[in-house]
Amino acid sequence: MKLRLWFSGAVFLLVAIIAQAQDFVSKYMDENAGDSTLTRISVSPKMMEEILESSVGKNDTTGVADIIAKLKSMQIVNSREEGDTHFRRAEALARKNSARFKELASYDEGNDRGRIFVREQKDHIVELVLLRQEASQFTVINFTGDMNRDFIEQLRHTMLPAPKEDK
Repeated sequence: MKLRLWFSGAVFLLVAIIAQAQDFVSKYMDENAGDSTLTRISVSPKMMEEILESSVGKNDTTGVADIIAKLKSMQIVNSREEGDTHFRRAEALARKNSARFKELASYDEGNDRGRIFVREQKDHIVELVLLRQEASQFTVINFTGDMNRDFIEQLRHTMLPAPKEDK
């Protein structure tokens, strides 16, 4: 009887921990459940493995294959309408959870703006959230896995515009 009670308590605790460890996109979609303008695409580890084998493969000289292999998931949320509203909501959600997400980079250029937030556990980056708004278009790209600073820098240079030089 004691063992059954202990086991039930452990299962309850595990479920509570898993529910609390919800990724950014899941939380954002839960908060915006009635919004029909949002679409969500999830890329599974198996699909990422297929991409690695077909696209990157043995010709990888940049280390992208090693980086992608450490990812657990990638989710994309997109809306072609109300970009400003969605961006503000997503940014507010990340900032509201500032104990969990730290802002790594940002830019604002008129109707084009972006933010990168990361979630770290000890010295490892376990989640990266890229928010982007361009006019009425809104996009969130959410990676989970074991990421390093090199991966973050590659994303930063590919997905955020280069700073403009003063003339």
